[in-house]
Amino acid sequence: MRILTQVVTYNEADNIGRLIEAILTHVPGTDVLVVDDNSPDGTSDIVRAVGASNPRVQLITRTSDKIGRA
Repeated sequence: MRILTQVVTYNEADNIGRLIEAILTHVPGTDVLVVDDNSPDGTSDIVRAVGASNPRVQLITRTSDKIGRA
């Protein structure tokens, strides 16, 4: 069984690195998926950097202002 921890963010550059580290430490069997709402503060950049050295960390970033329906 695999575990995925999803974190939804907006302007969390000051916190996201510590949060990912804490999740990976306290839930060692999990992968982390950060879904960022196009934060202007660089949140996605930080997650990308963490993910570059840890394949258990992935990122999805909203890049459009359009809201669609499924």
